Amino acid sequence: MKSLLASLATLLLALTGSVSGNTGANVQCWAPGMTAPITLNSHGQGIGVYCGRPENYVIYGVAGSITLGNQCDGAFPDPNSSDNRFRQGWWIGGLGAHTNISSHVKLQVNWAQYYPKRVEVTGDRPGVSSGPVRLYGETWETAKKFGYRETTVVFHLAGSGDYAIPNRNPSGFFYVIGEINPTAGEPTGKLSIDSANLLRGNITPVGYSITRGSSTQGQTPPFTGYTPGNEVVFAKTN
Repeated sequence: MKSLLASLATLLLALTGSVSGNTGANVQCWAPGMTAPITLNSHGQGIGVYCGRPENYVIYGVAGSITLGNQCDGAFPDPNSSDNRFRQGWWIGGLGAHTNISSHVKLQVNWAQYYPKRVEVTGDRPGVSSGPVRLYGETWETAKKFGYRETTVVFHLAGSGDYAIPNRNPSGFFYVIGEINPTAGEPTGKLSIDSANLLRGNITPVGYSITRGSSTQGQTPPFTGYTPGNEVVFAKTN
């Protein structure tokens, strides 16, 4: 019985491909709170990373660069074109028309809402790139937005549900522009007295100030081969 099940599993893998679904995509993704980047290796793939239970997690935007690969659903590079422009398959009498294909990475937070900005590329040939770009958008404080402190960031690579002709093997980088507050910080304060001498029956103003402290950590992505300093910055718009 076990040998039969093993044979069936082998046959299923042969028919459907590897378990990982690797289509040749190679997009490194990172967000504050992660110890290392993760890689999206298949179009239509989504991977979530738990970032713990910080005091607060603030998102300002997203950034990165996506470059089209040479494989896509429903089109292929024209072998007769010097720049390998994509064509929409074979038709009676020859090749189909030239066409654009697309890809993107978008951010989902706590498996719930998608951040309104994403890094996206559209082009008619392999090698077309989006960037590098930095896109500022809405400010999300996850503790306030979701009502709890646990934070999971989910990276999604575009698939057939996003475009009529999605790119199967884009490459590049995507990261979250944000800050993480692991702890609330220790409050400190001081008193101030206007007069050095206190006299009975007189009113002496006393003031105070409280600093609640901050443990905000600004972080940059630990990518190899990518420099945020080269990004074209798009400011937040209403």
